[in-house]
Amino acid sequence: MRIFLGLTDVANITATYAKGFRALGHQVFSAVWNKSYFYPDSKYDLVIDNRNPGTRHGNNLTYLKIIVQMAQLARALNCDLFIMYAPAVLPTRLYYSILKLLGKKILTAFWGSDIRYWYAFSEEMKCLDVQNEVSPFFEYAKNRSGGSYWDKLRTVRVAEKYSDLIISQPDCAQLQTRPYMRANIPLDLSDYAFHIPDRSEPLILHAPSVPEAKGTDVVLRVVDELRVEGVRFQFRLIEKMPNKELRQILTKSDIVVDELYATTVGGLSAESMATGNAVLVRYMPEYAKVPAGCPAINVNIFTLKEHLRRVILDRDLRKQLAIAGRPYVAANNDHIKVCQELLDWLEQKSTLNFDFYPSFYKNLAIPEQIIQGEKRDKGTKRKEFFNILFSTGTTKKK
Repeated sequence: MRIFLGLTDVANITATYAKGFRALGHQVFSAVWNKSYFYPDSKYDLVIDNRNPGTRHGNNLTYLKIIVQMAQLARALNCDLFIMYAPAVLPTRLYYSILKLLGKKILTAFWGSDIRYWYAFSEEMKCLDVQNEVSPFFEYAKNRSGGSYWDKLRTVRVAEKYSDLIISQPDCAQLQTRPYMRANIPLDLSDYAFHIPDRSEPLILHAPSVPEAKGTDVVLRVVDELRVEGVRFQFRLIEKMPNKELRQILTKSDIVVDELYATTVGGLSAESMATGNAVLVRYMPEYAKVPAGCPAINVNIFTLKEHLRRVILDRDLRKQLAIAGRPYVAANNDHIKVCQELLDWLEQKSTLNFDFYPSFYKNLAIPEQIIQGEKRDKGTKRKEFFNILFSTGTTKKK
């Protein structure tokens, strides 16, 4: 089968999918809008905007090059299956409907902020009575929403209309209406060396991609409090480090404290277990259908201190958790298994027992003042965009 992957890459999932499908004997065409700073060495068949990660502006020649690169997407039309994420990159209705007219199979993968609407998420957490555990995340999600309510809803509805299968996670699925399967993060375990240092004085790592969204302030406070109490350990905060370097450090650490507002076990937690660490992270096993037997210690902003103290002081426990991590990840995150799982689900879609049957959307009502505020913000941003687009960039300093 010929498989298209794109048009973005969340946590290197596109590149890892490509490895998995190729290992299964399929042809792959991978295309991304641009590369991630954290994965500069990842390989794709097409990178549309090949400026250095983080570059936001360019001259008219740069924009022309990008348009030419986008035209190369036509090469993907000979593919049979299209695995799509972050569909807001191009006009969704247009390319989804074209693919369907051409008889292509479509699998849409949602990974979080691409469809998570901050207000809906906060309302569901309140309904689940866990708002006190995750409320600091609400403000971050609001300020970094990546789109209005109508933007998110349009993305979801177009994907639901045309996709043969959807994979997602419930913490971002408040606007979804169609049944879907759990989105499992693929890892190529050959990239992860397993080593348990087994120090008497452990090295603890915290490596947030976005500190405000991961509870970093709480982690740092807890670390300081444990030090004052005389608990002996080493601690390292890692920020803005390419993943290849981070993987090397993970093989030398004993404990990883991951995100404190999550509902599932994410990519860093899986990588940490694969490399021999005891992991502390917040998750909701039943809500997110986390595979059974997860050795990561389930914590929140209120329980982190007691659990971290215990893992630091109990060397045997720490070693047991580290030993259990690699087999768990191999069983649930191996990239070849995950890719085969996707193909099996597509094959069985008419009789599939879905992981999730969303219903929260039925009672969701967005306050009108929020809708109107987003309309005003969108109008302002549209003006700013066109000012940048048509700027000559030749303004002289006075």
